[in-house]
Amino acid sequence: MKTSHALTIFTHLIALTGFISVSITGVVDGLSIVVFTVSLILSFFNEWSGKRYYLSNRVLSVLAIILLIFVLANTTLFGMEIFSGILVFLIYTQVLKLLGSKELRDIVQIYILSFFQFLAGTILTVSFSFGIVFIVYVALSIWAIITFNMKRESIEARSYDDPKVVTPLFLGITGVASFGIFFFTAFLFVSVPRLGSGFFTSNFLKPAELSTGFSDQVKLGQVGQIKLDTTPIMRIKILDRDPETLPKPIYWRGIALAEFDGKEWRVGDLNQNVYKKNKDGIILVNETKNKTLSQEIVTEPLDTDILFAASLPVGFWGVAGGKIEEVNDSYIIPGQVSYRLKYLAYSDLSIPSAEELRREKEDYPNYIKNLYLKLPPLSERVQELAKNIISTDVNSYDKANSIKRYLINNMNYTITLEKGASEFPLDDFLFDNKAGHCEYFATAMVVLLREVGIPARIVNGFLDGEWNQYGRFFLVRQSNAHSWVEVFFPGHGWILFDPTPASDEGFPKSNFIATYLDYLRYRWSRYIVDFSQRDQINLFSGLQNRWRWQKSKFQNKLEINLKFNKKWLLGFVILALVVWTFLANKKFEFLRIYERKKPEEKASIIYKKALKLLSKKGFKKPDFVTPREFVRDLINRGGTKFQTFERVTEKYVDLRFGRDIREPRSNVDTKPRFEELEKLLNRLKNEIK
Repeated sequence: MKTSHALTIFTHLIALTGFISVSITGVVDGLSIVVFTVSLILSFFNEWSGKRYYLSNRVLSVLAIILLIFVLANTTLFGMEIFSGILVFLIYTQVLKLLGSKELRDIVQIYILSFFQFLAGTILTVSFSFGIVFIVYVALSIWAIITFNMKRESIEARSYDDPKVVTPLFLGITGVASFGIFFFTAFLFVSVPRLGSGFFTSNFLKPAELSTGFSDQVKLGQVGQIKLDTTPIMRIKILDRDPETLPKPIYWRGIALAEFDGKEWRVGDLNQNVYKKNKDGIILVNETKNKTLSQEIVTEPLDTDILFAASLPVGFWGVAGGKIEEVNDSYIIPGQVSYRLKYLAYSDLSIPSAEELRREKEDYPNYIKNLYLKLPPLSERVQELAKNIISTDVNSYDKANSIKRYLINNMNYTITLEKGASEFPLDDFLFDNKAGHCEYFATAMVVLLREVGIPARIVNGFLDGEWNQYGRFFLVRQSNAHSWVEVFFPGHGWILFDPTPASDEGFPKSNFIATYLDYLRYRWSRYIVDFSQRDQINLFSGLQNRWRWQKSKFQNKLEINLKFNKKWLLGFVILALVVWTFLANKKFEFLRIYERKKPEEKASIIYKKALKLLSKKGFKKPDFVTPREFVRDLINRGGTKFQTFERVTEKYVDLRFGRDIREPRSNVDTKPRFEELEKLLNRLKNEIK
């Protein structure tokens, strides 16, 4: 392939890759995508075919000024974000460069614009797809820069466009070089000290909209809206137990809500408690004597400040800032959170037996009764229904189970709801439609329990998730959003009840391709995007321990001691001397790389060494000057002190261009001439010193 054609291909691929790196973030509008694509195709057609369908420099300058004014006006007067303005400027400046004629400096500018677009992509996204773009961009950059330099040198040397330069071998060698860059980058990545979580986070990352179901004020039905969205929310890995042994289903607890006005749930007027990390870095929020479940939770960028954990959270580790706030047994990160989180959660999954709960007396503290028995105005039908359901029960546990069983057996589950005729949605659910999603089931159970004097509250979180057998984690989506009930028992605290009809199918799984792709996304998020100081310490500690173990194993197995090492060292020295003698012997001169070179190549090597010596003293030979012209100029300026170099030049020209040497069948012995040339080079070294 010709150098010019290779440069055309790589230049346009670099421009395309830079644009893709920002396009995959979703911030580039459709018009910009169309304009850029058309410009790229037209530019490639022009360069490849030699056509001249370009905009003139004057037109391009006018358009560039208009673009600059447009961006400045939108950012200063019309409220466009500065970063968005910069992005628009980068994209359309690249379009203008593509539509113009391209000298070498224009190609450099295309590379620079593409690089800045790539940097913008690093700010806008942390997705796995960007990692693929990164690999492609690095490989293309190497090819593009090398072909650019080759083209520039051929222009300076006024040589023809050699079609044998850019070959598959060339692409293979430079491809291997790109792998070297990846390894070096990986070394820097794991070596550079990590900064605090969220240090480089950006406001331009768009968090998933979770606040509609996970804020301190939630309208009845909003969790159902979330369930229609399949956007991934978080990935949860169980660290200290086989997930198949966990109780099913698993409830990922989010926020508990206490006050209900008939249409809307609120957290309630509760005091906030603040918990800080202990000397082990763990933030303990509950005490337990039971074995806890450890979970590693990696979230997507969300617009909620809630920390999620299985069932009853006991503690958290790795939370930014080292403290969390608690309201209504819900755990919150202080301040606005819109970035990706990674933390460990510890939970108590133990459940008291039915007999223990049946023995509980309905002797509730005043603060529990004041907050968790409040009810909005209800119809008489609701009051009568609650009393009828628990008419034969004598304890809180059986009453709660009776209400749960009634809802499961008499109500239908649906996500799509029709608007009822009643003023209160709960009446429609219980008596008219008799259908709803989890939020209606949970709300109905809380209201019916409070109606018979049992404290209860609603909890919003997530249920189960898709099990990924490759990464061994749960992928939790917005569609896994769920609401359930917690009932208060004085001797055991809050106990979970779920009145929504359950599925016994186990943990759901996706198809093979989707599961494996999500596994790759998890690995990208976990070990690239969220590679933390703790991961760095564990990595180097593991390498150090492995090295010590291997070293100890090697020493024990071979019983290496100091005396043994001395013998081996002596053996290596003797072997090195033998090899050196072998190679230095005249009989084996054919093995030496220098001796295998052609006479003109050896002469060039010696002459270049002489030029290097002179350049250190400030006498540099221009590329366009012949050897004899150069030495003649030196003698005119310096006189006799350059006579040795004059003799070097004459010997070089004789060996490099002499006919008797260059003849294919020449038997001339050139060895004495080279020995003389090398002696002259050594004399030149001494004279220059």
